[in-house]
Amino acid sequence: MKKISLMLLYLFPFLSNGQAGDTLKTSVLEEVVITGQFEPQSAHKSVYQVKTIPLERLAARGAVRLQDVLNTELNIRFSQDLALGGSNLSMQGLAGQNVKVLIDGVPMIGRQGTSNEININQLNVNAIERVEIIEGPMSVVYGADALAGVINIITKKAVDGKFELQAKVHEETVGSEYGWNTGIHNESVGLGFSKSNWRTRADVSRNYFGGWQGSAAGRDKQWHPKTQYLASGLVGYNKNKSDVYYRADYLFEDIYNPGGFINGEALDQTYYTNRLMQQLQGAHTFSSRLNFNGVLSYTNYARETQTTTVNEATNQSRLALGPGLQDVTKFNGVTLRSTFQYKVNEKISLQPGIDVNYETGSGGRIKTGTQAVGDYAVFLSAEWKVTDWLQVRPGVRSVYNSVYLAPPVIPSVNTKIKLGERQDLRLSYGRGFRAPSLRELYFDFFDASHSIEGNPNLESELSHSINASFNWRLIEGDGFTYTSILGGFYNSVKNMIGYGQKPGNNLITTYLNIDRYQTKGFTWNNTLKGNVWELNAGYALTARFNQYSESYSDLEEFQWSPEITTAASYRIPRAGLKFSVYHKFTGVTPFFELVTVDGQPVARLAQTDSFHWADFTIQKDFGKSVSVTAGARNLFDINSINTTSVATGVHTSGGARPIGYGRSYFLNVSYSLTK
Repeated sequence: MKKISLMLLYLFPFLSNGQAGDTLKTSVLEEVVITGQFEPQSAHKSVYQVKTIPLERLAARGAVRLQDVLNTELNIRFSQDLALGGSNLSMQGLAGQNVKVLIDGVPMIGRQGTSNEININQLNVNAIERVEIIEGPMSVVYGADALAGVINIITKKAVDGKFELQAKVHEETVGSEYGWNTGIHNESVGLGFSKSNWRTRADVSRNYFGGWQGSAAGRDKQWHPKTQYLASGLVGYNKNKSDVYYRADYLFEDIYNPGGFINGEALDQTYYTNRLMQQLQGAHTFSSRLNFNGVLSYTNYARETQTTTVNEATNQSRLALGPGLQDVTKFNGVTLRSTFQYKVNEKISLQPGIDVNYETGSGGRIKTGTQAVGDYAVFLSAEWKVTDWLQVRPGVRSVYNSVYLAPPVIPSVNTKIKLGERQDLRLSYGRGFRAPSLRELYFDFFDASHSIEGNPNLESELSHSINASFNWRLIEGDGFTYTSILGGFYNSVKNMIGYGQKPGNNLITTYLNIDRYQTKGFTWNNTLKGNVWELNAGYALTARFNQYSESYSDLEEFQWSPEITTAASYRIPRAGLKFSVYHKFTGVTPFFELVTVDGQPVARLAQTDSFHWADFTIQKDFGKSVSVTAGARNLFDINSINTTSVATGVHTSGGARPIGYGRSYFLNVSYSLTK
């Protein structure tokens, strides 16, 4: 498969020559984006390199989690925390704590687990219209946590003047396991209605995951059972030049971790998550030159751990006693953001704004019981069309943080250079500031699998980022398009927050500042589209800084890891059929670890093995209302990959890294009605 992927990548320029004579007619639709923009505009006009995942691809993947779609995207990687049931991502070689996750432009609250990041699998994928991704620094526009990039979840809205009904049932095996209490069972319903100036929409979904036995014995499961209930509602009103809407998103999640019986008793843990996110958004157009956007959001987030002791003979349970066995941790967050967009003339536009974020944390695992941190910022961006071929967007942000001293000014500049009718060059620089989160500062987490303490003495992260991309629309003809994008990036972070052993107690892990951390790399993505088919192939090479190179001069400073992605789809319109295949090869990821040899610390080269991930789906439409999607995930039947020492070949302390639960098969039926 790796050889096939490389062949497709190299053959793209030659394949395009054979299609120039295609006589079929098709129109090239402009892809409109909104993330980070002064106003909605086509993606190729934006100063940012924006990647869009449309609704059609979400449907073609048969996705029940956002990870089902993103796991074959270039430069995005996932890791699993099986103990807590979480899923963590990285972008451009940086951890998810540096990725801003938004819902309709509003930041999500509730970073959890040991990774201090948003779990994107706690979102209702059935309520998503599309996903917009910007890689690279967005700190001026969106503030902290946006060093690696932004993932903006655009939700479905009611269609003007119409009634909509959507329903879906999804059934899926978990490896070879499937039954009433095993496998994946997903049901969802969505309703939308719009009349006159009013619009409303509601979505409800249930996700049941029966867990996976894997290598676990007895009652225990390698992947824990999980149930999610997700609901959202929207009410909006627009008239003349004003538009306002209220939206609420609710999540209840139940993760069950059964223990094995020892001396007739088992210790079971259940993790409950409750999150209610409410937002009020408004926009008003004062004139053709001035408009306003504002948002106010409030999020309640609670994570409860309940531990029970189960008697093997009677099957009765009681609450267990002990430190950390019963806990409720709460985080509440308020976001206030408003911007004005002022068009000075045909060449210059300005966007001043304010961005306020205030978060509190409380509970038995929070030091001293309750803590709070506030981030108050003003920013100013300008978009200057210097000439027909040069567009510049400088910006500055000034931040007051209630706990840490921020730099006086955080600058950025984005440039788009039109090299030709079909060639664009984008260059960007961004300065970043990230204060440690409440979890990193004050959250103590101890259970059977974790011993982690917050560190109130952490310093804030400061960063520099450079990104570049060259877009070449080689062919834009009737019935055929070919686009190639070559990109590069460099990130340098001072005081990067990571894990380390607590001084004086090697049994406890805590958060520590790494003096500096860097990532760099390049990407190459190619897309060919015909009337009824599409091919995509990409390559990425990412380097991660080896922190031990500063102490051991003979070590390499960077360790490189490749990725290759390929995807293909083919439609048979008359039959209502669509075939899709998605593949990603994640190469060996080398790193250095510190071990003790003869009583002396030694930096030893280790690596995480490479692996392939591939999905195949078939869609069949029955008229305009019914669609059936069937497919297989994880075609290579991957469960885990090993982390081993290169010199000795033995497993390191990291051991096996979980990836999946084997090859799975799914079938979903969806119904939609619009009138």
